Amino acid sequence: MRTLFLVIALPLLVALPSCRKKQPVPPPASVHVPGTPHTDEVLTAFRNAGLTPDGFAAVKPIPAHATYCEHGKVNAIDTTLCEYRDDQALDKAVQEIKAGWARIDAHTGVVVRAKRTLLAVVDRERREPSGKTINQMLNVFSGL
Repeated sequence: MRTLFLVIALPLLVALPSCRKKQPVPPPASVHVPGTPHTDEVLTAFRNAGLTPDGFAAVKPIPAHATYCEHGKVNAIDTTLCEYRDDQALDKAVQEIKAGWARIDAHTGVVVRAKRTLLAVVDRERREPSGKTINQMLNVFSGL
């Protein structure tokens, strides 16, 4: 009787795992680009300079030309940081950003690079007419 139970139960136990739904495999995490300032390093530098980065999160989906991007606000000003694997992709991104700003008639927009990391800042809501925060961000970013 015991042998009969094993003969019936063993194939069922082997088959059960294959009947379970397979868990979806998460996509690979975005990888920072070596040899260029990483977004988290830039945000740390901003904090150390007395700026207040807020709400930064990875951009999903990642813009077509970038390898990794984060978007948030620094002292209430829209800020995007992206890392690129090559100069061509970075140059295309700069053109697209500037074209996008022209379409929305952005009040103040600045896009600069440090190696293959791009900082795009736009003051859509005209929160800072003096440009003091943007200037401070540029100074910190250019020092990386």
